[in-house]
Amino acid sequence: MTRTRKLTIYLMRHGHCEGGELLRGRTDVPLSPAGLEQMWEAWRSISDDIDGARLTLLSSPLRRCTKFAQGIADDMGEFFEMPLQIAPWLAELNFGEWDGLPFAELEACHGEELMAFWQDPLDITPPGGEPVREFHQRVVAGWHSLHQRMLKSDKDTALLVTHGGVIRSLMNEVLCPDTLPAAGLFTAFDLPYGSIMKISVFANEIDGEWQCSSRLHWTF
Repeated sequence: MTRTRKLTIYLMRHGHCEGGELLRGRTDVPLSPAGLEQMWEAWRSISDDIDGARLTLLSSPLRRCTKFAQGIADDMGEFFEMPLQIAPWLAELNFGEWDGLPFAELEACHGEELMAFWQDPLDITPPGGEPVREFHQRVVAGWHSLHQRMLKSDKDTALLVTHGGVIRSLMNEVLCPDTLPAAGLFTAFDLPYGSIMKISVFANEIDGEWQCSSRLHWTF
């Protein structure tokens, strides 16, 4: 007998941060007041959309995500199935020696290397940084593990508070499963602070194994 399930997973990018225009990556900076408000505005859109569902809440370990995620877990507990879960796979790409440097300094001191990286991020890695191929594999592995955990339970809805690079990798996995992301997905697609994506995951259990396909919702 075949069983079917539908999972709904919201992705929220963190808001604007303190510290100016810099390459944050793993640099652990706080949200600005405006950035916190961007995330609350995004949450209001999600809470209007969930139609009474209770969510599983996961966050990147970086405080520009956890500050807000812990805030809604504490203040809006009626919306969530369990306490906030910190998920290392939701952390942003580690840019190594470039991480935390202002863009003006990067362009002045490492302009050619920076341009080469943006043009070919899959094959060029910042000094001491995390290769984009490994980053994408990390994110996709965490994504599929989340599906399986939700399907083994009765939980159908989740909110992931994370970063632009993570969301772009997950968009690629929905649109082109089992392929590496194109460079343009990281460089040519605007994903503003406080952005939301919604992904529907359609699962069929056949002979005890869940097979999943996904759909990306650009707006809701």
